[in-house]
Amino acid sequence: MSETSAATRRAPIECDIVYFPLGAAAFGGAERSILELASAQQSAGKRVLVCYEPALEATDFLSQAQAMHLPLLKVDWAPERTPLQVARTAWRLFSRVRAPLVHFNISWRPSMWLIPLLARSFTRARLVGTMRAMPEPYDRIPRGRVLGFIPSPRLWMLPDMLVGRVWAHALHATVSVNRDDYPPRLKREFAFPANRLSVIYNGVRIPAQVPSDAQRQEARHALGCSEGDFIVTYVGRVSPEKGLRYAIDALSACPARVHLLVAGEGDELAELKAHANALGLGERVRFLGYVAQPFDVFTAAHVTVVPSLWNEAFGRVVVEAMACRSAVVATAVGGMRELFEHGREGLFVPKEDAMAIAAALNQLEADPAKLNAMQHAGRQLAEQRYATSRVAAENTALYARLLGAGHA
Repeated sequence: MSETSAATRRAPIECDIVYFPLGAAAFGGAERSILELASAQQSAGKRVLVCYEPALEATDFLSQAQAMHLPLLKVDWAPERTPLQVARTAWRLFSRVRAPLVHFNISWRPSMWLIPLLARSFTRARLVGTMRAMPEPYDRIPRGRVLGFIPSPRLWMLPDMLVGRVWAHALHATVSVNRDDYPPRLKREFAFPANRLSVIYNGVRIPAQVPSDAQRQEARHALGCSEGDFIVTYVGRVSPEKGLRYAIDALSACPARVHLLVAGEGDELAELKAHANALGLGERVRFLGYVAQPFDVFTAAHVTVVPSLWNEAFGRVVVEAMACRSAVVATAVGGMRELFEHGREGLFVPKEDAMAIAAALNQLEADPAKLNAMQHAGRQLAEQRYATSRVAAENTALYARLLGAGHA
């Protein structure tokens, strides 16, 4: 669906569920997850609508949504707009779109809190928000000192506290994509009602067939890898919080046959290319650029490394890698700590520790039997716990409970 005329813009839209990848700055795992959820609901016979913002126009969001045959509607709000502009756009949209359910990716970016507030005020829809990103825990942020010894008040917390409380009370249901990190903080720091909180892990589309050895070799050859190379992959943004520098540093302590393929772009790309060359790793670290469908990269991998420094809400790359039977070495941060069992489907390492990453890679490179067992266990776990069909069923059950509960 696209808006091409004034008549189209004025026409009311009737649907069952509206999805908002709200406040997106780029096309990442959160946006992929909401597209896949919308697609699953559409396949189940629901009339869905996906609303998108200007920031997503220059990304693969539109092409992937269109490949899923999802109806799309552009909304001209953004965190860069003034609150008044955001409010006007939201009011016009909710005056036009009629649906019993609205599902947001919860956003902490400027002015986005106005949108659920207006939806709650001017529609009869039940509002669901999925928490896929939160501010860093406040107790981990150093406090300033007044006169050198008196802890200063944390006034910088106030905007986040306000935003969190608006979301907490505007939503009829809040979904967390992890169990141990977000829910306790949502209740303690932002007053989210416990009886409106649910945990539904993200899901991914699991390839129907496990890659064969021949397909793995073909994928490695297509990516320029040599026979006998031990392939480690990184898939994601190339930015400081993702910790890729530590994975590159780790290669210095690994055998020469260990190679790193980097699929992604970001503001740290040029710096890390120069860093790899300075370490003499230019031939062993290959930067592939942005890869829209990374399953071939995961298929080529013996191991996928996820060295994030910040509290990842979930860690979609971890699950995508396991689904393609790649073992995982990941930092034990945020929601990623819940995704697999250390020593069974992969290995956890401390953040900011290149030597720990190197030790994990060397352990798996030297023990093919252990590597093979992890790869098989990871694939089994991905199928059982993280398949899109499971996520869709849990969200469908949540929607049914909300629609059956009347309006609050």
